[in-house]
Amino acid sequence: MSPVSRRDLLKATAAVTALGAGRLALGPQPALAADITNGSVARPISMAMHIHASWSEGAGSMQGHLEQATRTGIDVMWWTEHDFRMAEHGYPGVLHMNGPSEQVNGVACSWTEKREGTLASSQVFWDKAMASPGDASTPGSVRLSATSAGRDAAAVRISGDATNTVLQRSLYDQTIEVDVFPAEVSPHAYLAVVVTTSWRPATAGRPAGQYTLTYIVDGTQGKSRKCDGLNAVVHLPARQGEWTTLRMSPAEDIARFWPDLESRDAAMLALTLGAVSEKERLADGWFDLLRISRPARSDDAVLQVQAALMAGYSAKFPAVRQYQGLEVSLVKPTHVNWFGPKITMPTFAKPTPTADPDPAAGLAVVSMIQSMGGLASYNHPFGTSTPANLPPAQQDAMRASVAKTVLADRAMGCDILEVGYPSRGGVDLDRHSQLWDVCSRNGIFLTGTGVSDDHSGQDWLGQKSNFVTWAHAPSRELADLLTSLSAGRVYFGDPARFSGVIDLQVDGAAPMGSITVSTAATRTVRAILTGLPADSVVRIVQGTVDLAGPSKPEPGTTFTEMPSAAWAAQGFVDVPVNTSAPRFVRVEVRDRTGAVLALSNPVWLLRDVPQGGIPAARLVR
Repeated sequence: MSPVSRRDLLKATAAVTALGAGRLALGPQPALAADITNGSVARPISMAMHIHASWSEGAGSMQGHLEQATRTGIDVMWWTEHDFRMAEHGYPGVLHMNGPSEQVNGVACSWTEKREGTLASSQVFWDKAMASPGDASTPGSVRLSATSAGRDAAAVRISGDATNTVLQRSLYDQTIEVDVFPAEVSPHAYLAVVVTTSWRPATAGRPAGQYTLTYIVDGTQGKSRKCDGLNAVVHLPARQGEWTTLRMSPAEDIARFWPDLESRDAAMLALTLGAVSEKERLADGWFDLLRISRPARSDDAVLQVQAALMAGYSAKFPAVRQYQGLEVSLVKPTHVNWFGPKITMPTFAKPTPTADPDPAAGLAVVSMIQSMGGLASYNHPFGTSTPANLPPAQQDAMRASVAKTVLADRAMGCDILEVGYPSRGGVDLDRHSQLWDVCSRNGIFLTGTGVSDDHSGQDWLGQKSNFVTWAHAPSRELADLLTSLSAGRVYFGDPARFSGVIDLQVDGAAPMGSITVSTAATRTVRAILTGLPADSVVRIVQGTVDLAGPSKPEPGTTFTEMPSAAWAAQGFVDVPVNTSAPRFVRVEVRDRTGAVLALSNPVWLLRDVPQGGIPAARLVR
């Protein structure tokens, strides 16, 4: 956030001098949610601001998310795939399969045994003496053998995994090769490579679900294909008693089997190798030298592919405006979402897909984003895990610890803080909002947003983390949305339980998100709320702006609660605020159990221009 100019500071100071007990002279401001004379309501723009699809870990596809966005009535989708996952930075490309685990480019890769059906016998043997001719310099392979105990199929399989799930990756333009030595195979006893791909909504008469490709070596030498619903099978030729390289192009096969799908919008979620037996027949063979590759390309080429997919999907999902964002993920202390124009792939500090521990790297990323005209979001401040909530005392301790970190570097200079998580990192929504209040108390002016960080694209309304952000903006154009976000002209909440409008207005004109300066002892904040559930409660949260610092990492807030019926007549309530000391004010909508349905952004009611000035987007002229 950039400070105001010297001229703006002089104007603000002059306004303070002229104010007395009155009101700032205000220039044109963004439209308020409700007109104070006739109560008319402007429809805000709903945004899903943290969404992952087929370039990130998880089952999500762009198609699935867009279908959910359309159902949910979302106006704008920001795609925020992980940067290093899109670039496949440092991803393992060759696995020698000389043991159940190995290090590739500093990444730990491993194989997990799985058995299916009723087996009379089975074996997973890591054979140091057997190797493909293509892998003679690194001897070793895995032997898989299975015999079913009856007519029904049974199998032994190994499933690949890697640190930070980096075996999961986009199938776009991907080639998978693996060397295989069939020792005993037949149409009822075969070796198999299974690629499990992304989840898609129901389409073309097929049910919703994950699509799978199974590549089979059964001794038959013709290449054949068949498809049944979401599952397709490709028979690949490989002679018994010989090493053969199997070559698979899953995206091409998706396009061939399901031409109505966008084949580039798919990830390899799981890769398994197996021996499958039917009718008590022995399936036996070796696998070695797994290679996953794609043609060389520029760092930004993948962003161009994503843009092409967005353009193609816009015709199928015209109600949703799509924008490219990016989650810059290999920095500390947190990931940073990039919203804005000119998205480009950052430079990675390490050759491996691991975070740079130097805090300066994160600060540099934020500075770079802002220099490109973008906004930077401080993501999931309590971490990326989703365990059950910790005991309250532990949550309070985590909030204080994280607050000290955030205060130390002033949230890395970010513009936005992800607040609206019902639960994340074992910490509930109240502690997330209290962390935000600590920032507000210390003059760190952050726009709070609500997000889902969804990786599945399957149940936007029903899942626990489902918050969206609504913007008071004149249009869905990128510049208008960025202006609203930088000015704090947004509120956020649960779209399954709240569909109303929230706004704030200070002294008759200054909008939500603004910072105003006055020496008046009392000022008025108009809380504008429409569409409140009948049994809901509005909590007015107030806090001091005393710049308490890291030694006191507490929110310092008080609150009062009012029934939703207080807003029934006019759609607003005027709240007098004692401003003999500087304050910030925000509102929450809660249900009768106390669960948060929606939150506004704050307004700051200061008595002096803060050190460093007022961010230009929040300045009331």
